[in-house]
Amino acid sequence: MMCGLLECEICGIAMKVYLETLGCQMNRLDSELITGQLLGAGYEIVDAIDTADVFLINTCSVREQAENKVYSRLGREAISPRQRIIGVLGCMAQRCGAKLLRRYPCVDIICGPGQLHSLGEMIAQAAAGNKSVACDPDRKDGREAFERNSSIDSLDHDRDTKVGSSAQAYVRVMRGCDKFCTYCIVPFVRGPEISRSPEAICEEVKQLAGAGRSEITLIGQTVNSYRYTAGDMSTRLSDLLERLAVIDGVRRLRFVTSYPTDFGDDILKAMRDLPNVCRYIHCPPQSGSDRVLRAMNRKYTRAEYDNFVDRAYEIMPDVSLVGDFIVGFPGEEESDHQASAELIRRSRFKNSFIFKYSTREGTVGAKTLEDSIPFEVKRQRNNELLAVQAEVSLAHFQSFIGREVELLVEGPSPLSGKPGNVSDDPNCVQMLGRTTGDHITVFQGPESLAGQYVKARVTSTTAFTLFADLVD
Repeated sequence: MMCGLLECEICGIAMKVYLETLGCQMNRLDSELITGQLLGAGYEIVDAIDTADVFLINTCSVREQAENKVYSRLGREAISPRQRIIGVLGCMAQRCGAKLLRRYPCVDIICGPGQLHSLGEMIAQAAAGNKSVACDPDRKDGREAFERNSSIDSLDHDRDTKVGSSAQAYVRVMRGCDKFCTYCIVPFVRGPEISRSPEAICEEVKQLAGAGRSEITLIGQTVNSYRYTAGDMSTRLSDLLERLAVIDGVRRLRFVTSYPTDFGDDILKAMRDLPNVCRYIHCPPQSGSDRVLRAMNRKYTRAEYDNFVDRAYEIMPDVSLVGDFIVGFPGEEESDHQASAELIRRSRFKNSFIFKYSTREGTVGAKTLEDSIPFEVKRQRNNELLAVQAEVSLAHFQSFIGREVELLVEGPSPLSGKPGNVSDDPNCVQMLGRTTGDHITVFQGPESLAGQYVKARVTSTTAFTLFADLVD
C-alpha cells in the first residue's frame, strides 16, 4: 500500500512521477510546465514507469490512433501488480471526462487542459484515496466561463525556465480555436480562442532568454489569429513579433500553427524585416479542392490559399512552407485528390504532414458526415500524396547543396553510431541540427556542440535531410 503524500513528506521520500506525452506542441509545452510545477512542489520526475508512484499521461484527441494508445496504456495499468496513482490529462480527459473513471477504475485523476494548474492538489487528493475530475467549461457556457476557469496564464507565468531544452522553448500566446472545421475536436476540448496579454508573453520570453533559451517558438491552435485587445489598444501577431524580436538573448523566433485566411501581409513583412524571425510557415491547406474545403468548413477557397502562397514567396522568396493534408475525407473523389497533389507541387512545400481521415466522436463531422471512403482507398491516396511530396521535397532540399547554413545543434543524431554513421575522429559523432527554415541537418562534430549555433556547408541531401560539413 503506497503511503500518502503527507506521510511521504514526513519520512523524507519524494513521490516519484512518470509523465508520458502524446500529441502536439501544445501538449509538449503543457508537460514541460507540469514538470516544473511538480518539481517545485517537491515531487521527483522519473524516466521509467517501473519506479513511479504516479503515472500521468497527457493525451491527444485529434486522431483515433492517439486515443487508442491511451486505452492500451490504461489497459496495461489496470492489470499491473504495481499500485500507483494514475492520471489522465489533456484533450482526451476533457472529451471523455468522468466516463474514463467508469471504464477504467484504476484511474484516479481526470484533468482537462485548462485545469492543469491544480494537478499537484489532485495528486495529493488521490494519495489520500480520493478520485477527482477537473474539466473546463462546456463551449455553450461561453467565453467568459473559460476566461474565469482556465489556466491560460497561471501555469505559464510560473514556469520553471530550467526545465526543458537547453536552447529551445515553446511559449503559448493563445489557446483554443473558433474555426469549427467539421473533422476537428480541438474547439470542443481546448475551448474558444483566448489570447494572452503581450506583457505576460514578453515577460516570459525575457525569463527564458535570460536562462539561455535562445530559440523561442510561439504556439497556438491558430497562432496567426492572435489578437489581444485592452481598451483602445489592439495587438496583432505582427506587433507581438516586433516586441519579442528586440529582447536580449532571442536569437530565433518562430510561430506555429497558422490558418490561411488570417495570414495578412503585416505578418509576412514582419518576418521579412525582423532578422531573428525564422522564415518558416506551417499553414495547413488540408485539401486542394474547393468542394472538399467546403465540406470541411475550411473558411477559404483554393484560390485564396494560392494567393497566400504567392504573397509569401513574393515577400520572402526563401521562405519554407509546410502543409497538412487529410486524404479520404467523406465524399472525396479522385479529382479532389489530384487537386491536393497539384497544390503540393504548386506550393513547393518543404514537407507536408498527411493523414487518413477518421471520424472523431464529438465533432460536427461525426454527426453529419458518413465515413464513405474505403480504408484501402485512403491508404492508396495517402501513399500517392507522400510520393508527390517526396519528389517536391527532394527538389527543395537539393537547392541547398553547396550553401552555408546556420544550425542550432540539438544533439547526437538518432542514427549516430549505427553502421555508416561512425566518424573517423574518435572525438566526433553524427550530430543533428536545424536551420532557420527547420531543415533537419546532420554533420560530424563533438557532442559538446549541443545547444550551440554553428555554420555548416551542405554537401548532399535526401528528400528530408541535409548532410553538411562544419565550417571553421
